[in-house]
Amino acid sequence: MGKIGDNRDENRRRELVSKLMDQESWKKSRTLPPANETWPTCLIIAPSSVVPNWEREFHKWSYFEVGVYANGKEERSQVLKDFKYGRLDVVITSFDLARKDIKLLDDLPWSCIIVDEVHRVKNPKSKLTDAFNEFRCHIRFGLTGTAIQNSFSELWTILDWANRGSVGTRNQWESYVSKPLMRGQSKSASAEELSNAYEVARILRDILLPKFFLRRTKELIKDQLPQKTDEVVFCPLAFTQIEAYKRVLQTKAVRNLLRKDCSCECGSKKPRKSCCHKSDQGDLFKYMSTLIKISNHLALILPAPTDKAEQVLRNRELSEQIFPRNAVPKYGTAMLNPNYCGKWRVLESLLKEWHKDKSNKVLIFTKSVKLLEMLDYHLKAQGLGHVKLDGQVKQNDRMGLIDQFQEDPDIFVFLISTMAGGTGLNLTAANKVVIFDPNWNPAHDLQAMDRAYRYGQTRNVSVYRLLGAGSLEELIYARQVYKQQQMAVGYTASFQTRYFEGVQGDKTKQGELFGIKNIFKLHEETLATKMAIEKATMSDLDWALANIKPERKPDGTKWVYEAEAKGKKIDSELNGLGALLFDDIFVPKSQGEDPIQKALKDIGVKYTHRNEDLIAENPIQQQRLKHYQDEKIAQKAAKGKGKNAPLVREKTWPPKRSHHKPAPTPAQKLQARQKALLELGLVDSIDDLPTFAQEFARKSQTEQNEILSRLDKHIR
Repeated sequence: MGKIGDNRDENRRRELVSKLMDQESWKKSRTLPPANETWPTCLIIAPSSVVPNWEREFHKWSYFEVGVYANGKEERSQVLKDFKYGRLDVVITSFDLARKDIKLLDDLPWSCIIVDEVHRVKNPKSKLTDAFNEFRCHIRFGLTGTAIQNSFSELWTILDWANRGSVGTRNQWESYVSKPLMRGQSKSASAEELSNAYEVARILRDILLPKFFLRRTKELIKDQLPQKTDEVVFCPLAFTQIEAYKRVLQTKAVRNLLRKDCSCECGSKKPRKSCCHKSDQGDLFKYMSTLIKISNHLALILPAPTDKAEQVLRNRELSEQIFPRNAVPKYGTAMLNPNYCGKWRVLESLLKEWHKDKSNKVLIFTKSVKLLEMLDYHLKAQGLGHVKLDGQVKQNDRMGLIDQFQEDPDIFVFLISTMAGGTGLNLTAANKVVIFDPNWNPAHDLQAMDRAYRYGQTRNVSVYRLLGAGSLEELIYARQVYKQQQMAVGYTASFQTRYFEGVQGDKTKQGELFGIKNIFKLHEETLATKMAIEKATMSDLDWALANIKPERKPDGTKWVYEAEAKGKKIDSELNGLGALLFDDIFVPKSQGEDPIQKALKDIGVKYTHRNEDLIAENPIQQQRLKHYQDEKIAQKAAKGKGKNAPLVREKTWPPKRSHHKPAPTPAQKLQARQKALLELGLVDSIDDLPTFAQEFARKSQTEQNEILSRLDKHIR
């Protein structure tokens, strides 16, 4: 915009307009040049919650002439008038106002349009996307931390909005990008599907996206940021929650949903849903949301004093179905009952441990306003200083709450509605974050936890996501992992561990992720997520043990093992030096039990894991692909020689003798290496293999080769 960078930029446009209005041309025609004739103009569209932030940052850092298209109709009219006269560099408005007033804004002389949180236009059929496509200005920028949220199709919608027609049609994108990538993500994908998926991901990363997509991650400033851990805690449901959960699954409506496609018992040969067992279209959402409520707190399904008349009737009917006859508790009583919420014991344990250090500050996010109220009540009862932000807090009051949390040492907890405060806020005073209930869309939770982990944070940040073990929340989280892996594949062509069978959008491959049968299921005795992780990592380990031949490249450690293998002794201390120096490559050293982990175990939590471990690059997958591609090249070369090619005997010296042992088969190599793992003490028993497999999968290819070399040396 040709700014100088000091107060000479102040009122630059207004002074120019004033001079133009003094000229004869204005007096005659009452017209002025377009607003962007002398200097460029910009329209910024942002969520309403961060519009004041944008305005404040402009005033703080620059001398731009800014108008905020918000508030009352008269104020908005004045902003438009000032812009049309050429008095403003930038106009800032909200999504809702931009959509409603698109006819007033679409053909104004904008030099460029910037949409903050552009993932909101991810749905090509939404009114918002339709409206934003009406802008005549084609120089468009979208800002987002989550260009891929739920599917690769969303990425197309955003790219197409910013660069109309440059990435093909939606159908072309589905055919050439989305489907191959999703098929390759399945645990049961064939080697060819895996190869096709990687080739598409590589083209996307290296050729297509660089033209339209400028990506900046925290890697750029990692030396200026502390560490962040993202722990997922599988909280055991209380007995009363499990009983209520089972009663929902046994309701007639849910049974009808589960068997809707079965043949009707009346003999008509029609599906049950089209014959004698028609179900209400709203039953799926109704009972799905009921299971989510039960997973968090049984009081959520009871009529509450703040409920509207319709909600009271609906909740009363539901609670009479779920609680035993004549045993429906009162809302207030249930809210205080610790036996109605397995997660409360976990949260209470975390807060108790954190409160020992008075410098700790905690963010607690939940998407349920009712749950926010319950947590508010519990924190008051325990005398823990806190503030609360939900959708009812006015925009003008939010900064006061933020400042209070940031500056007041007596405020220990900030309770926040994920939807109201999950984006745009800077809460670096917090170093602990709790996501009380997971969202189907991982972006909401990821953005919520980044309220604390952002530029300006000086302390390590610990994030704890609480899931109802065995419940629908495990499925929600599994879908989050699936979608996060989509992000990693789409952005960087990352090789990801394939944990799940399901393929999004393919009804023939719903696996353990998709379809109604997975929604209405209780894993009472097993942890489905833990089992899926262990199966996938064991599959990778078995393949590695059976197929990978360590590359014989000299490096800084292999000389030790090679010297030992050849029996050369540089000095009397050499034998066993490899194990002594490099055991940390093979077995992680125990650091002593973390007090938080001990507290969680004491209250019955059987399983936790780090989310970042699940979406880390998997070098074994890369080697599996290379193995397949090498085999394919070899087969093609063999086929190319033809049946009638002359037989050529290669001269070898020394000649092979018949008593030489043949190379071991993959199955033999697997068995021998597994035995070596036990004999070397890298695992104590076969039962420890899943844990070792997860550690092995997280290591680099070089480290994996070191382990395999040591196993082979022991076998020899």
